[in-house]
Amino acid sequence: MGRLVLNVQDENDNPSVLGLSTTLNDIAFVFKLNQVFNWKLKRAPDLFCYLGGVVTRHALYKGGGIGENVHVFWNHPESSNWISKDLSKGAGLFSEEIEVAPFLRFIRKPKNIDALIVIEPELSQNEMLILQKTMYKTSSIVGTKPLPWLEIKGRENLRFDTQKNEL
Repeated sequence: MGRLVLNVQDENDNPSVLGLSTTLNDIAFVFKLNQVFNWKLKRAPDLFCYLGGVVTRHALYKGGGIGENVHVFWNHPESSNWISKDLSKGAGLFSEEIEVAPFLRFIRKPKNIDALIVIEPELSQNEMLILQKTMYKTSSIVGTKPLPWLEIKGRENLRFDTQKNEL
């Protein structure tokens, strides 16, 4: 008989997540963040997210400073495919036509989130406030919103530890 093992994580193990709206594309946005914060962000392998019957591919950037890991996750997918070919067939009058998989954003609420900044270890309230104030002063960043880690649906996709990346 098998046994159930739960992956219990300490409550203090949750990263800080900041949702951002910007007028830039992902490359220009990361360049701007590197100028302002000196995070030395570089392109990492793309991240695949499963949303219902669709798998989407998102750009991911990795960097950081002393004692912190910073990841920038681009919320707009670069590509989108059906998980199963059965889902690609349209329903209705033209059911023989192949339906294109929708380009679903990973974070849909709140609306207009273009990127997520995930910082580990978690920032203090004061550090988060300083980060937000700096973001407000940065041109091309339209809005910021801290997102509570435990309220993000599919947050397991945003764990960027080395064990997950090595699989």
